[in-house]
Amino acid sequence: MKVLLIEDHAFQRQIMATQLAQLLTEPEDEIQTASSGVEALEAMVRFSPDLLLCDLNMPEMDGITFLSKIAEQAFKGSVVITSATSQEVIRSVSKMCTDYHLNLLGALAKPVQLATLASMVESARNTKVETQYARPSTASMVDESIIEKAFQQHWFVPYLQPIVDIATGHWVSTEALMRLHHPKLGLISPNEFIPLVSRLGKDADLALYTLNYIIEHTALLKAKRVAINITSATLSTPGFVDNVLKRAKLTPNLHHKVYFELTESDMVKNTGRALESASRLGMNGFTLSIDDFGTGFSSLKQLETLPFESLKIDMGFTKAITTSDTALAIVESCLFLSNRLSLTAIVEGVENIQIWQQLRDLNCQLAQGYFIAAPMPIDKLNQWHIKWQQKVTELHP
Repeated sequence: MKVLLIEDHAFQRQIMATQLAQLLTEPEDEIQTASSGVEALEAMVRFSPDLLLCDLNMPEMDGITFLSKIAEQAFKGSVVITSATSQEVIRSVSKMCTDYHLNLLGALAKPVQLATLASMVESARNTKVETQYARPSTASMVDESIIEKAFQQHWFVPYLQPIVDIATGHWVSTEALMRLHHPKLGLISPNEFIPLVSRLGKDADLALYTLNYIIEHTALLKAKRVAINITSATLSTPGFVDNVLKRAKLTPNLHHKVYFELTESDMVKNTGRALESASRLGMNGFTLSIDDFGTGFSSLKQLETLPFESLKIDMGFTKAITTSDTALAIVESCLFLSNRLSLTAIVEGVENIQIWQQLRDLNCQLAQGYFIAAPMPIDKLNQWHIKWQQKVTELHP
């Protein structure tokens, strides 16, 4: 992994470079430094970093201007703010990074603690692993014929992202996040093909495809439940529930192996059909979770309408809780609401140890994010679990 450290203070720069050298020990790891935004922009011409550690208050070009410049260049790596400036400024810059679509992992207060820096480096490395094979330019190349072949040739592959109990660190469940492995285009990310799947009216087909995959690979899941993403269109598709129940008859205790996540921002249009489907699923032991909770106007209406078992708090709020009082208040409110309604709260977007510790202090129940694990092929879960158990002993000595 390539890291660019941008810090104008020579002593601070030397300390952080030394800390990074302790953490970056892989043969391909490389560290470069810059003392200003101008110098950093020049460095990026010849050096393509995966992680930027950026101070804000610098001469020539400050860090804020530098971040806006790299946003214009569509920088796809990870960003960490390192600054002794006020929390109000850091909150504003964090919101700016979100609006500019920069992957901000968080902010580090000075002097930087090695353990906290290590967490950020690990998150950046996980992000790189997840995205290094994806080709963002393939979106225009994905057409109806590719989607059809993906179903026929089994090019769709669910990646699994673990969900753990914050209080104990125990692995509880996973979420299935679909990828498309094209024989020539390589790994295609969901934002490049999911919209087309929806336009073709194949949401239900993809959900059933995922269900079949989980059934076929259940031995690799260590008896952990898997969340399958569905849309309101899926829930309202004639025959969808019938197909789920047919598979349930052939697969003992299928309702203990999977549950369904409904995207909150995807407003249920056919409430009667959705209630019919949800009720039939519930009668047969299957449960629903509401995904991306709090991101749309329909949040509370959805909770009132459909029988949810759990809600997942959107990562946009979670990532900002260490720098934004507003985001923290929203997460606290969601946790309070879930507790009052006897729902299980799952917080996604747990990217570093700072967020993990703050959520633990808030008595959050379940967590998901790159601090725990990136989405991975199903056969990698066991290897991850062994390493995670070792990490848990450090988190819960």
